[in-house]
Amino acid sequence: MLPIKNIDEYKSDKVVSFKKAIGIISKLKSKNKKVGLCHGGFDLLHAGHVKHFEEAKKLCDVLFVSITSDRFVRIRKGSGRPIFNEKLRAYMIASMEFVDYVVVSDFNTGIEVIKALKPSYYIKGIDYSNKNDPEIGAERDAISSVGGKIKYTKYPKMSTTEITK
Repeated sequence: MLPIKNIDEYKSDKVVSFKKAIGIISKLKSKNKKVGLCHGGFDLLHAGHVKHFEEAKKLCDVLFVSITSDRFVRIRKGSGRPIFNEKLRAYMIASMEFVDYVVVSDFNTGIEVIKALKPSYYIKGIDYSNKNDPEIGAERDAISSVGGKIKYTKYPKMSTTEITK
């Protein structure tokens, strides 16, 4: 992980606690606002992520981005990951004008995040639209179980793992 001096200088009011995110989403939905959720590690921010968030915002009124905590990125991606720690990843994503809120989630998959936050839409990249692996199936079930829908952005995936190989 890239060491950052003075990490506390990288703050944004758009980065909220998980508990606060639950309350914000509930309040927004009670006002008939459509809340979108993108979830992932977003370890090395790149143009594919930016385009995904930009397109996701067009699908909802308020866009939340949930980033996977350092602990679970390390478990899923291995030694040397994440490249940037969770505070810095949250700050970078929060700096985008089309992202309304960012939350760090200490869960291994998006399933738990969906069930806790209960967004209107769970927004994935187009590369997931025809995917039939167990995890995406469980995410589809999770969003349905909270009364939401899965939506897809239209741009092809760019992978941090592929970029860093």
